[in-house]
Amino acid sequence: MFTTNEVLPEDLVIQILLWLPVVSLLRFKCVCKSWCALINGQNFINKHLLHNQTTSNKNRNTRFLLIQRQKSSNDHVFSKLQYESLEILSTQAAPSQYFGIPNHVAINIVSSINGLVCLDLNVRGLDIVLWNPATNETKIVPKSGISYPQGRALSRDIGFGFDFKTNDYKVVNLLEIYDPDPELYFYEINFFYAAEVYCLSTGSWRTVSTSAPGYFIDCSYYRTYTKGMYSWSASIGDYPDFFPGILSFDMSNEVFLTTTLPDGDLEDPNGTWRIFFVLNELVSLVTFGKDRERSENCFYIWSLLEFGVKESWTKLFTIGPLMGIEKPLGFWKNESLFLRNNEGQLLLYDPSAQKITNLQVDGRPMQMITNVESLISLKGGNDLEEQCNS
Repeated sequence: MFTTNEVLPEDLVIQILLWLPVVSLLRFKCVCKSWCALINGQNFINKHLLHNQTTSNKNRNTRFLLIQRQKSSNDHVFSKLQYESLEILSTQAAPSQYFGIPNHVAINIVSSINGLVCLDLNVRGLDIVLWNPATNETKIVPKSGISYPQGRALSRDIGFGFDFKTNDYKVVNLLEIYDPDPELYFYEINFFYAAEVYCLSTGSWRTVSTSAPGYFIDCSYYRTYTKGMYSWSASIGDYPDFFPGILSFDMSNEVFLTTTLPDGDLEDPNGTWRIFFVLNELVSLVTFGKDRERSENCFYIWSLLEFGVKESWTKLFTIGPLMGIEKPLGFWKNESLFLRNNEGQLLLYDPSAQKITNLQVDGRPMQMITNVESLISLKGGNDLEEQCNS
């Protein structure tokens, strides 16, 4: 019979702890130094993440992370929604690094990988923040000190992803470099494009040896990440010969790929919005008309089967016409689509039942992304060791 004097085998303790949520594991680090060291150990952190990502556990440990603007103050808040029920589990303020930002500045989710979330602002040059919502650890990505003698460097956009070869997390910074001579006309200015990569493991920036193709980022909201590839909605080419497509960066091989958008259902007489999400682990394109005064709008959904191959775009389905919809925010299971209506409410459209449900979320939804809970730390190994010894 088991008594308090008996000690459980470490393997059994580990198997039990793997089933626990992050919030419980953080508390259990206070039980004793050996448990603190175990839970802080990279081996256990990796096992816990893999356990959470298994097919049977994934939905149980996955959350939707939703950025909202509060109706009263217009401040940013983050809500966690349970993946299966869409119940709001918690709501919290933005990370402290973004306290006091002006109302006209928006916080954007760049992407979420293995529990780590990269945030930036719609004003280039301000802080990029890495954040683990489960542990509430944050890290400001330092500014790059790399200089370019060819001209002035302007950051066009950033991406965040995972390098499967080195098990490292990377921030990529897309740069446009130009001659700042004020006497030159726009069409006389020589532009060239470069990229820098910040590695979490080294805490430093370096240039990417592969040159970036000519591009113009359409909008920093329209970007996505899947399977080690970060993609931006972009016009590819050199002025004035641009074509609509996506610019993708391979986080492991650090090379760029461009893919032209598919033909058909993409252009609206009043202009077309193109937004990219992930559906079934594929980059998926949603297009719809820009005319918000129009009472009805159709949403056309495509998926890209192979980066760099235009012919691999596959049209999946069409939603609508729907009335009073401002923009899509992302996909849920069974190809259900989150939407924001003209009144700033969060809706869910079920294509099989052709039914719209108001999710009754307080505040104006801005962005949604899936986030798997993890213990992945933004601190170095020495910091974690000192935490157990204090």
